[in-house]
Amino acid sequence: MGDLEQPVVPLINLSISFKKVFLEVCSKGYSVLNRTPLQNSDNFNLWQYGSGHPPSSLAAGRYRLLKTLEIAQSLQPKSILDVAGAGGFTGACLYETGRRVVVNDLRVLEDEVQKWLPGKKIETAWGNFFDLKPESLGHFDLVMACEVIEHVAYGARMINHLKQFVSPGGSLLLTTPNGAYFRSKLPTYSQISDFSMLENDQFKPDGDGHLYLYTPDEIHDLLKTLGLKDISIDLSITPLLSGNMGLRLLPYSQFLTPMYYNLDRWLKK
Repeated sequence: MGDLEQPVVPLINLSISFKKVFLEVCSKGYSVLNRTPLQNSDNFNLWQYGSGHPPSSLAAGRYRLLKTLEIAQSLQPKSILDVAGAGGFTGACLYETGRRVVVNDLRVLEDEVQKWLPGKKIETAWGNFFDLKPESLGHFDLVMACEVIEHVAYGARMINHLKQFVSPGGSLLLTTPNGAYFRSKLPTYSQISDFSMLENDQFKPDGDGHLYLYTPDEIHDLLKTLGLKDISIDLSITPLLSGNMGLRLLPYSQFLTPMYYNLDRWLKK
């Protein structure tokens, strides 16, 4: 008989403990999510082990990941496809015994994906996601594409392609920067007249690879036009967490983080 799979500790229920987990992640890094290998002198990573208190980009990144995980958790999917999921940490956080998780990225990052959990629990499908086919990969209760669409010349084509992988009654989860932010210097979706001019610059990583952004109204209308239903838009981060608008100059520490978190929630209301 083969060895039985060792159960994986499910991610803590973020809808109940979001603030507590966010404060811990700001202090100790993502390692508190129980998906990070033990630290040694050769693998220190600021996101995994270091602190990142608001107002700062480090805190904003942590909040954005936790909010993505919370939304994904609330959908209770039995299968997840994480498109352009880099090294698979988001997929690893959402994995639990009995749930299928497939990670895709343009780069081949097999070693990084497999380090988050013991054994090959996370499936991988490397390459351009436009080349993936539901006939071979299957369908999923949840298809995620986080911080991806702003790197793609043809956003509508991307959404239509990813729709093919969503099971009946399933969900498509997108995250992207807010094009309506008043300090954004990039054009928005409706201001692009010729998307073909952007082809040579697409699929580049990091912030300097953003081609254009979507306002909340633009992305809502696009999703509706493409036939998606029950569309929900969540504006998740204010400058009190991200440090934009010069707020990064405010003092930050473990003791001030709860205050900034509470002010952020008040401001969003």
